[in-house]
Amino acid sequence: MHKIISYFWLFLIGSFVGFIMETIWCLLKNKRFEWRKSLIYEPIIPIYGLAGLIILLVCNYLKVKSSFAIFLVGFVVSTVVEYVASFIQEKLFGTISWDYSEFPLNLGGRVNFLYSILFGLAATISYKSILFPINEYFLSINLTSTVITLFIISVAFFINDVIISGIAAFRMKERGNNIKRTSYFWHLIDNKYNDDYLKKVYPNAIILYK
Repeated sequence: MHKIISYFWLFLIGSFVGFIMETIWCLLKNKRFEWRKSLIYEPIIPIYGLAGLIILLVCNYLKVKSSFAIFLVGFVVSTVVEYVASFIQEKLFGTISWDYSEFPLNLGGRVNFLYSILFGLAATISYKSILFPINEYFLSINLTSTVITLFIISVAFFINDVIISGIAAFRMKERGNNIKRTSYFWHLIDNKYNDDYLKKVYPNAIILYK
């Protein structure tokens, strides 16, 4: 139970840090403020948290110590997570949030060698200075009723956000393909999470519809 709580909060922190990084990067690159998040309500990008958690687990399991080994783990994990996330997003929801087609040494526009190197370097820096210390801190916290209650609330809110965001994105894809829904439930979804609303939530999403 202790490890589950620690890993989940580490995942959330990594996801929030990813959101901050992406938002700052957009501000510097495009000279404008733009929400860069993956879910409708929470300001997080789960692929960052997932990649960070997997890097931590792999490094701990393999007892990785050297900076070069951590870099390799970060390089491989971030590349795989980014590719799989892009593939799933496109196939399920008919959108993509990034396209590296103009970069050299890219794979289907989903990943590219330069960014994988940067993610590997980020993993090298963050593993010993952020990921490992934070995980050790959470493991040291006593599992009081307050801690467990906060954990349950956090998990419930996250799952709820994932479900709502997934349904809304999937329905947007259906609307783009002129698929009609007449039930009361889908009527609510179409009204509350219409295309204009979702474009504000995900301004950087490229719509493909297929």
